[in-house]
Amino acid sequence: MYRLLLPLCFLLLNSLAQANETRTLRMVSNQWPPYVDSSLAKQGLAIEIVTKALQKKGYQSTLTIDSWPRALEGVEIGVFDATCAIWKTPEREQDLLFSEPYLKNKISFLKKKNLNINYRQLSDLKGFIIGVLRGYAYNDEFTQSRGLMKVPESYVIQNLQKLNQGAIELTLGDELVINHALKQYLPKQMHTFEFLSPALAYKYLYFAVSKSNKNAQAIIDDFNAALKEMQQDGSYDQIISHYQH
Repeated sequence: MYRLLLPLCFLLLNSLAQANETRTLRMVSNQWPPYVDSSLAKQGLAIEIVTKALQKKGYQSTLTIDSWPRALEGVEIGVFDATCAIWKTPEREQDLLFSEPYLKNKISFLKKKNLNINYRQLSDLKGFIIGVLRGYAYNDEFTQSRGLMKVPESYVIQNLQKLNQGAIELTLGDELVINHALKQYLPKQMHTFEFLSPALAYKYLYFAVSKSNKNAQAIIDDFNAALKEMQQDGSYDQIISHYQH
C-alpha cells in the first residue's frame, strides 16, 4: 500500500504544480503612468483593473516593466504570457488574443492657451511644429500625413517641456497621461495649457494573451467574464474614480 501511495502522491503534486503554473501569468508592459506605474502601490489604473479581474477568476500575475518594443516582442513570441494595456491592430492579432476593451483613450492635441488656432481638421495644423513620440500609434491619417511638421521625442515630459519653453507649438497624446505628467512635472504651469477640440482619435485599451500560451482562449474568456462582473458590481467604477481627481 505504501509503495502505491508514493506514485499517487507524486502524480497529485505534479498535477497541482501544473495547475498552479497555468494560473500564474507573466505579464509585461512599459511604464505608462497613470495606466502602468511601478511607483504606485497598485501599479496604475490598467494594472489595477486587469489584476483584480484576473484574481476574481483565480489567477495570480507578475509584472515586468520594459521598453514598449521589447515588451511587445516578448509577449508576441511567448517569453511572457500577457500584456495588460495594448491597442489592437491586425498585425498584433496575428500573435495575440485580445480581450473585450476595458478602457478608452482620448488622444488630443495640446497647446499653450495664448496660441490661437482655428482647428477643425488636420490641415488646419499645417505650419505648426508638433512634438510627437517615437513609435506611438496615433491614427493612420495623422501618422501618414506629409503636410505636418512632426518632431519626435522619446518621452511625454520632453514634449511638454519643449511646449512650455516654446520650442514646439503643439504636442499630442492621451489626455489622462498628459494631465498626469503636467501635475507631476509642471504643476505651476498647468493652467497655461489647453487641449484642442475635437480629439484626434479615441482608442480602446485591451488585455492580450500570447497565442503561444495553450490556455490563451480560456484566460481571455475568464478575463471578459470577470470584467463584466466588475462593471455590474461597481468595483470597476470605483477603481477608475481613484485616478480622475
